[in-house]
Amino acid sequence: MRSLYTAATGMRAQQMRIDNIANNLSNVSTTGYKKAREAFEDLIYQTVPVGSTTLLNQRPMSLEMGTGTRLVAVQRDFTTGDLTYTGNQYDLSIGGRGFFVVQDANGNQRYTRDGRFQRDVNGELVTAAGLTLSPSIQIPEDALRVVINEDGTVQAEFEDDTAAVTVGQIQLVEFQNPTGLRAAGGNLYIATPESGQPQFMDPSQGFVNIQQAFLESSNVDVAEELINMIVAQRSYELSSKVIETSDQMLQTVSSMKR
Repeated sequence: MRSLYTAATGMRAQQMRIDNIANNLSNVSTTGYKKAREAFEDLIYQTVPVGSTTLLNQRPMSLEMGTGTRLVAVQRDFTTGDLTYTGNQYDLSIGGRGFFVVQDANGNQRYTRDGRFQRDVNGELVTAAGLTLSPSIQIPEDALRVVINEDGTVQAEFEDDTAAVTVGQIQLVEFQNPTGLRAAGGNLYIATPESGQPQFMDPSQGFVNIQQAFLESSNVDVAEELINMIVAQRSYELSSKVIETSDQMLQTVSSMKR
């Protein structure tokens, strides 16, 4: 019976939804994490004739029977999460759109909203995983304090009360379609043809808004995810109930033939 296969697609879809909700909830404390949302679509319809042409309707009457659903995409929601004050001078957050650019050991560029930076042994700003900020910014060893302005200008202050020295400029990039970015793990994203090429944001136009000593929290809403989980669970149970009912109907038909 068609209902068995149709209900099976529903169970499969809700299982994938539960998997995505579990991933969102597990990253509720991940810095800069962006929640993912599922996108479903209905499957092909089968036309079942149920009558003939009438005087008022010159086409054969028919019914369109659906064959289920499937998951077609998992889209990122890049709304800004809450900002949390840490007091660490190397912790940075982005107020609004944009991504930090980092470079891995192979020289490949990656993009992140995670602003947990620190100095490495060479004085360069790196991520918690050791990826170098691009373009590279080196903090002098004798710097007493580092000031990072909203436009991304990095200045070092020294003990002798001399004027602060500019040591670098943090550059942010944006994408025409950020939902097209591919998640690479480690709070990193990779540009794809769907996302478009990265475009540097001009600090002089006020597009860059960096907050020092703040970190961006995950934008996962726990209450919303729990509600979605309940809805997915109920949908899964109903689909399984359809399979159970269809099986009972098949048993009834089989017993009648005997």
